[in-house]
Formats: sequence, C-alpha cells, structure tokens
Amino acid sequence: MLFSSPDYPLFLIAVFVLYATSRSGGAVGRWARIALMVWLADLVFVLIAKDPDLVWDPIGNLSLRAVANYTSWPLATLAWHWLVGIGVLAGAIATGMRRGGWLSTDRGQRAIARGLVASVIAIGAAVFVAWRTGTLDVLGDGFASYGQLLVLAITGIAIGAAQVDAYRPLGRVMILFVASCLFYQAWAIAMPGAYRYLLALLLGTIVLDFYLGLWIEAAESPLLRKLLVIVSLCSNLGILFFFKYTDFVSQDVLHLHVHRLNLILPAGISFHTFQSLSYTIDVYRKQLRATRSPIRFATFVLFFPQLVAGPIVRAQEFLPQLETLPALELERATMGLWRIVIGLFKKIALADTLAISIVDRVFEAPGRFSSIEVLAGVYGYALQIYLDFSAYSDIAIGSADVLGIELPENFRTPYRSANLQEFWRRWHISLSTWLRDYLYISLGGNRGAPWRTYLNLWLTMLLGGLWHGASWTFVVWGALHGFGLAITRFFQRHTSRARAVLAACVAIAIAGVIALRFVDGPWRQLCVAWLTLTPLWAVATAWLGREDAAPAPVPRRDRALVVELLRIAMVVAAAGFLIAIAVAPTWTWIPLASAPWLLGIAADALAGELPPARSLIRRGISVVLVFNYVCLAWIFFRATSFDNALTVLRQLALGETDHANLVPIVTTTLAVGFLCHFFADGGFRWARERFRALPPPAMGVVLAAAYFVLRELAHPKLIKFIYFQF
Repeated sequence: MLFSSPDYPLFLIAVFVLYATSRSGGAVGRWARIALMVWLADLVFVLIAKDPDLVWDPIGNLSLRAVANYTSWPLATLAWHWLVGIGVLAGAIATGMRRGGWLSTDRGQRAIARGLVASVIAIGAAVFVAWRTGTLDVLGDGFASYGQLLVLAITGIAIGAAQVDAYRPLGRVMILFVASCLFYQAWAIAMPGAYRYLLALLLGTIVLDFYLGLWIEAAESPLLRKLLVIVSLCSNLGILFFFKYTDFVSQDVLHLHVHRLNLILPAGISFHTFQSLSYTIDVYRKQLRATRSPIRFATFVLFFPQLVAGPIVRAQEFLPQLETLPALELERATMGLWRIVIGLFKKIALADTLAISIVDRVFEAPGRFSSIEVLAGVYGYALQIYLDFSAYSDIAIGSADVLGIELPENFRTPYRSANLQEFWRRWHISLSTWLRDYLYISLGGNRGAPWRTYLNLWLTMLLGGLWHGASWTFVVWGALHGFGLAITRFFQRHTSRARAVLAACVAIAIAGVIALRFVDGPWRQLCVAWLTLTPLWAVATAWLGREDAAPAPVPRRDRALVVELLRIAMVVAAAGFLIAIAVAPTWTWIPLASAPWLLGIAADALAGELPPARSLIRRGISVVLVFNYVCLAWIFFRATSFDNALTVLRQLALGETDHANLVPIVTTTLAVGFLCHFFADGGFRWARERFRALPPPAMGVVLAAAYFVLRELAHPKLIKFIYFQF
C-alpha cells in the first residue's frame, strides 16, 4: 500500500481507533467494545484484500458487503462462513482473555516463536510443492479464501488480551503486529507467483534473528558469539544479495554466460535487513539485551509506518517503546497529522510534478534537450529525490506519532549544508548513522593512521552506493561522495596549514586543467577533472562553511508585533499563491510564490534569528558549491547507464540556452521547491506552533482545507515513491 494511496488515510484511522480502543478495559461496554474492535480489524483486512467476501465473521462480512453493495451469497454459504468465523473468533477471544497471562510469559513467547517457525516451514514447503507442480495459482486461491481465518484468530487473541488489564500490553503489540503484516502483504499480494508469499520469508528471517539474539546473549565463548553474529550477517545479507545483486554480479561483474533471473526486488528489503542486523550486532556488542518476545521483535522489524523506506530504526530506540507502550496523546497525534500533511505536500505537489514535467523526460532522452533544460532536469531530480524520500519519512514519523510511538528524524534540509560532512549529517540520517556505526567503525573508523581513516570513509561510501542499487553507476555515486568526504576530512585536520594546503590544491587544479588537453576519451577526461578539481572544491567548502565563533543572535522582543504581522502576512501570501495557480496569469506565479519566502525571511531578520550578513554570504557560497557537487553525483545515481550519464554531462557542457521545455509548471515547481527548502526556520516554527495552539475544530478545518488543496494539486497518475527501487 502506498502512503499516497486513497486507502492509506482510512487504513491509518482504522488502525489508530483499533489500537486506541485496545487501551481501555473493564466490564462496562465490553461486548460493544469487542464488536467494534472486530469490525475495525475486518475493515483493515478488507482495505488490503479488496474483497468483503473473504471476511468470515458476520460482524464484518455483513456490514462491509452492504457498504460495498455486494449481492448476497446463498444463505447456506453465508451460514457456513459465519458459523466457522464465529467459532474461530470466539475461541481466539476466550484464549486471549484466559490465557493472555501465560502467553505474556517467556514460556508462552517461546511457544509463539515455535508456532511461527512451524508456520513458516509449512508455507515454504507448500509454496515449493506448488511451484514444482505448477499449482501456485490454486495455492494462492486457497490462501485468499481461508487466510482471513488466521488473521481472525491472531486478532481475536489480541482483542481478548486487551480486555484484561494485566494482558493489555500483549494485545496492543499484537494489533500492531497484525496491521504491519497486512500492510506488507498489500504489496506482496499484487506480485506474481511465489512473490505473494514473501511475508513468510520475512517472518522466517525475523524468527531466525530472534533466536540468534538469544543464543548470542547466552553464549559465553567469544568464538561462538562471533560465529552466531556471522550467521545473522550471512542470512540477512545473503537474502539481500540474492534478490538485489545476483544478476549484477553474474552479468556485469563476472560476465557469466547465464540467463538473467530478473528477480523482483521485495519492497523495503534493504531497510528491514539493516534493522534486523542492528539488533543482532547490538546484542553481540552487549549494547542491548536480547528480547524474549518474538511478537515485539517482529513488530519492531515490520512496523508499518517505516517498514518500506525508513527511517531505519535501531532496536535500542524502538523495543523499549514496545515494552512499556507510550500513552496516546491528542497533541502528539494532531502534530503527527500536521507532519503527514507536510509529507503529502512534498510528494504530491512537488516531487510528482517535477518527475512528470521535467526529470523523467530529461533522463530518458537527454540529447533532445538544451543545456539549460538538462540543468533544470538535474536540479529537479535533486529536489525530487529529497522531497520524495523526506515525504515518506514525514508520513512515517507522523503516522507513528498518531500511534504514540517516536521515530527518529531522517532529513534536516540537507541542501543547506556548507560541506559534504554536514550534508551527510542532514541527509537520510538513519542510513548515514547506520553506515557510520556498523560499517565505518567496523572497518576501523578513525583509529589508526590517517590514510586508513580516509580509506575507511571511501570504502563506506562505496559500499553505501552499492547498497542503493546493483549498478556501476551507484558505485560511482558512492565513490564521488567518499572521495569528497575524505578530502574534506583531510583539510579539517590541517587547518593550521590552511594556506599551504590551499596553495597545493590550486596547483593540483591548474595541473589538472592543463592535463585535460593531453588526455583522450570523455571518461578519462572526467576522471582527471574530478581527481584534480575536487581537492580545491573540498578545501573551499570546508573553509567558507566553517562555523563562526560569534555569539548566537539575540531575539529582538521590541519588534514582536511587527514580526507577528509579517508572519500572518506570510500565511496570507501563501494562500494567495495557491489561489493564483488557478486564476492568475502564469507570469505572476513565481513572484507570488516568492512573497511568503521574503516575508518569512524579513520576520526572522527582525526577530534577530538570522546570522550576520558576512557569515551568511560566505556560507551561502559554500552551500552553492556543495549543492552542485551533490548534483553531479545525482546524475550517476539517476542515470540508467554510463552512456546516459555521459550524454547528460555532454549536454550540460554545450552551454545551450534554448528553453522551450521550461514551461511555467516546471519553473514554478522548481522555484517553490527551493523556496520551501530554504524557508525561514522561525516562520516554519511559528506556523507549526500556531497550528498546535488551535482548538480541535479549527485544526479539523485546516486539515480539511489541506486535503482539498492536495486533491486539486494531485496528478491523475499515481506515482510510486522512489524507495521502491531500493
């Protein structure tokens, strides 16, 4: 299921109400509460399965069939379904209410783990036999017809456990577990053949890592502990390698004469692989105790808001929240909805528009576009990938906030970075910190000789590039970032000899420019230019972007009224721009879009929240240099091949200024994207706090207005998030 799917808001609301209802207990209204929870669970299932006829219990079957305007089945068929459904549901609820205490114990959790192992083995065997006999479709029909009974049984136990105070934590976690499984299955069910059962493979790796965590913690021998963590590495990375890199290694690396498998990449495999590995490695490092609950561990790996594209959550951060589930708070939930709206605006209004109007067209056939149009496509992709990825993180973090669970920040306006190190502290933070803690440090980090530190940085980024995709273009992207980081680190370590280092870099750059005249071939020329100009670029950005020792700006309280009026005008101007898109001439769009930005900057300046002008200018130059280097790397990240990347670079070098394809929708979206990215921090905080202070009915009006605006800005074609390629 896509976050931008029309079904996702209803899915989230149903899960939220089901989860919130599981917090209450007592005898008063128990059966009405149970009936509501069963109906909500059935609704969640139907949103995934798209077929009310697959629901077995009468509560959901009857009502959802009526809403969907389905014709009734024969009475005998309905009676048979309802009888079986009532039996399974009643038995499951009774089990949860009476045996929830035993299920919560270590012994009960071990029984659940064994049940998961048996289920995974049984499903795997059935899929293998069906694949060998050509009956996968028959098996799929059987799972579709009877699968809801299994969901009904697990959900029933969760509902029953939630009715008893002592067992309620187990019930709440089980509800999140079932919702997360169904969310992933929404993707798998649309896949062909055996791919429909990838949830079973994912559960198999989860159970294996659960047991490995227990065994690693219990092992006293250092050798045995190391062997067990190697098993975890091999199992997780082996599955990732099989799906993601089999064709790349066999065809592009080893050049074997074998057929391509053309495997479909399971959604989010790179992300949940890293999450599982962080758990076993942390247990091995004795930084975390192994959990005794396979349900909590599975919920940690499968948690639906961030399952597919992050943020990558550490077990140390997430598992404690499942041990003592945080309370649901209205303020936190409403701010989660605010975050979701921001994410949807980034995705629907900006990222999708850039993809359709310029980026996809330029990278599909760059030779058809002028230099300035290709540059717009490259800059557009830089914005698109940031807006798309950060939109997912915003929606994921907001969805978790609605459920009372905290996820880490993942993006902090990365294109404001004044050097490459700062960029990686702001870009995909959960990934960059994972690479630092589990790869860079494991390689040796900054321990040892300086050259080893630079090599470790380069190798980390090289492997990080390969993690993103099975292509040499991703390796080049990683190499560009790794070399830039190493040179930046080198200069930061030699600031006492800044002039000598700068002079050496200038000499290297001049020698490189001269050498270009004697080098044949575009790729050789690019390599020489990159190797000789990057040191000067890194030194310039590290020096220009250095932090000043000046004291922090002091807020000006004497101008509070003027600042408030400017920020109110900022909101009015933003609303005026949205209206202008529909009624005003196109030449007015960019000036009207700039008005809220200018008002926000003016308000921040009057409030004393901006740094001194000299520091701002120096840092601004460095930001431009870093952004363009990052865009150079993005060309290889987005390009379909080396030839495609080379064509993009050639078109840029021509210096053509024809701009027939830079229509108003392109230029306006680019302008709005950059203006939003460099928007005044104080103005954004002010808007968020004003929303937080609104009474609930007013919040509802604002969110409803945002929904209608987004619906008008949405494209008829639903565009998948970029994360699906990873």
